[in-house]
Amino acid sequence: MTDLILNFAVCKTQLKVLYIFNKKMYHTAMRYKAIFCDFDGTLYREDHTISQVNKRAIKEFTQAGGKFVISTGRLFSAIYPKLEELGLDGDVIVYQGGGIFDIKSKKQIFGRFFDKKDTIEVLKYVESLGEDYTPIVYINDTCHCMERNEAVDVFVGICAIGFNETHRLLSQFVEESVDLPVKVVVLADDIHCQKLVKEGQKKFPHLAIMRSHQLVVEAITKGINKGEAVKWLCNKYGISTDETIAMGDSENDIEMIKAAGLGIAVGNAMPNVKLAADYIADTNDNDAVAKVIYEFCLTDK
Repeated sequence: MTDLILNFAVCKTQLKVLYIFNKKMYHTAMRYKAIFCDFDGTLYREDHTISQVNKRAIKEFTQAGGKFVISTGRLFSAIYPKLEELGLDGDVIVYQGGGIFDIKSKKQIFGRFFDKKDTIEVLKYVESLGEDYTPIVYINDTCHCMERNEAVDVFVGICAIGFNETHRLLSQFVEESVDLPVKVVVLADDIHCQKLVKEGQKKFPHLAIMRSHQLVVEAITKGINKGEAVKWLCNKYGISTDETIAMGDSENDIEMIKAAGLGIAVGNAMPNVKLAADYIADTNDNDAVAKVIYEFCLTDK
């Protein structure tokens, strides 16, 4: 009986060693060692869920030694529950590249801010445009709006975050605040968003003004983007950007898609995002992330 137990223990140890060896070999063999993935509209489906197929593929990729990094415009507090759902404990890119957090410790390890003067000027401009536009500003991982309205309710509902009503113009609120802003978000319908991007880029050529969704425009300092955040993390991981995949659907994903070795637009992406990509994947509703993982990373699956 003692010999049987001993033999079982030896076999168990050998299997564990074999598993670790295979895992290391798999990681070495993988051409792409990190995937930087947008959340809303890319991994997140239109019914506001993450498919089990995508969850399984991400788990298999990370177990094989790959790094899977969510890259989002959301607040850290807004994306954190989704990171828990996915079982991720590495790093996450937030604020459209303006911040990087260590998931396990919840500590910010990288951060850049939106120039306060520029923030105020952008907010004053949007406020002058009237009720067709609803501006929001991110400060201290909190979403601030002047007054609650239907657009705000939809936005914070999708992102599952709380918000602070300033009850005064946001430009005034930022001017009085001792804390620095991260970015400005503007909610409007599709036509007004297109108009705001076009006119805003002319008025503020030194800023990055783009859509992160069909109904959402974001303004931030040029040079603060997901692409630069990807480069920062690649340096931390000791890998080349050529060894990475970046996936997205909106204009704020373009810099990230261009920075990666393989830039991928999902099938539901905006036309200009598809033009920037090396490859067009399936849609967010049809497990695009899993299909990319199995086609380009876990090729024997």
